[in-house]
Amino acid sequence: MSVIERLFPQQANNNYQGSPIAQYVFYVLMAIYSFRSIVHFTTEDGGINKIASIVIFPLVETAKGTIDPNNVIYLFASLWGSSQILMLLIFFVCMWRYRNLLPLLWLTVVIEIPMRMIAGTLHPLDASYYEYVPPGSAGNLPLLAIACIMLALSLRQRPS
Repeated sequence: MSVIERLFPQQANNNYQGSPIAQYVFYVLMAIYSFRSIVHFTTEDGGINKIASIVIFPLVETAKGTIDPNNVIYLFASLWGSSQILMLLIFFVCMWRYRNLLPLLWLTVVIEIPMRMIAGTLHPLDASYYEYVPPGSAGNLPLLAIACIMLALSLRQRPS
């Protein structure tokens, strides 16, 4: 079976043939993603100040009155959290009913992390925006390395 066939099987089922390590590490990743998604979606600040340590911006006077720019930031954090929850639900369904799609799930993680890093490069924030280095930013490269290894392990065929 080719790599393409293992990434995109003709039939989705629970007949996962890759390394069990990739499966168990994916469960750990799902636990981390669950916490992250719920925080971004449900908390008042979207995790932006309390976890990501982004400073609180001052109120701004406009022709229409005083506005709080933080509300816009919190809205987008919550929208990001809703997207993360949707991705997480797909992960849960696949791990429940379609485990042979695990290589594809790992591939989505391997693609998503560099996309976040690119977004950070396109719209950079220097140290003055943060109280300390956010955990998501600090964890990008280690998580990408782990995800690449897990993708490779998920693509390996178990001996018959």
